[in-house]
Amino acid sequence: MSEEALSPLIGVFLLLAPKLLPYEQRTPPQCVAATLTVSVKAGDDFRRQINDLTFKVQATKDKGFCWGWMFSLEDAAGHDFIYPVNPPLRFNPSQLLGCGYGQTSRESLRISRDLRFLVNESDYQRFDPLLKNALWPADAPNPDRAADEYLTALGKLSTGLLRLKILHFDVAPDDAVRSVGLKVEFIVPSDFHLDPMLKPYSSSCPAKSPP
Repeated sequence: MSEEALSPLIGVFLLLAPKLLPYEQRTPPQCVAATLTVSVKAGDDFRRQINDLTFKVQATKDKGFCWGWMFSLEDAAGHDFIYPVNPPLRFNPSQLLGCGYGQTSRESLRISRDLRFLVNESDYQRFDPLLKNALWPADAPNPDRAADEYLTALGKLSTGLLRLKILHFDVAPDDAVRSVGLKVEFIVPSDFHLDPMLKPYSSSCPAKSPP
């Protein structure tokens, strides 16, 4: 191609270059992460504070389930920051480590979990009424819209991500869980101040999960 023919193309490139370069130089948003390794035996509980929130693994004996555990991420008042943002809101086995909701213990403990969680108290307080309206629409101001309002708000929330991997487990013949080992990773926005004792590290931010 002749120099005369290239000249218009070069001009177009130079015109667009100031708009293209800033886009090309953008870096993906960065998050921070921390990892816990947890081992518990039947009937034992575990808890570890990650900032203002505490990660809990609580035995389910005497709670209507067979031997196993429920895990949660709670504030000082005992509000769970995982449950509200992980539908379905009823009969959801995602936080159960053991039999229940139609699963055996072995089935439950073969499943790794990626769960969203709320990252601050103000989001919890704003979101909690929408959660209650979705659970009990008959008591909601707009019963016909309660579910849609919950899902719309859920889609706009900035949340953290909890990744739970089952490392090992021991299940008795009667399906009671004797022990379990977990690896739990918390990936959070950079302004979520993880406990320094957890040795936080940089991480790419996960794509937002659909509600």
